[in-house]
Amino acid sequence: MENWDYYISGIWKLKTGDEEYITDVFLHNASNGFGKGIKTSTDDVAELLKNGARITTITWNYHLIQWRFGAKVEYEKIDGATILRTSAEASTFDDLESAIQMQYLMAEEPNISFNG
Repeated sequence: MENWDYYISGIWKLKTGDEEYITDVFLHNASNGFGKGIKTSTDDVAELLKNGARITTITWNYHLIQWRFGAKVEYEKIDGATILRTSAEASTFDDLESAIQMQYLMAEEPNISFNG
């Protein structure tokens, strides 16, 4: 089994016109098990990869009640933009596009006011 430096469990996407792309990921440090996730830009993840970090997607398996390693994450620059991707051989289940879309789960600012 390969040792990983970081895991990605979720993504943030932005849609501009007909284009949709990943802007940030939910990155977990793997150095001491499974660390808390931190919203991290694709540029910062690319920098980690460039410096030799090993990063994989990870998903929760509800039947086995454990985390499941997915596919190795890579990056490329296209027209000056940093694109994170998984290898072409990765299953749909394991690729970044199938990760939890965090923008639907985590609000940037609270919308609910609690007035006694």
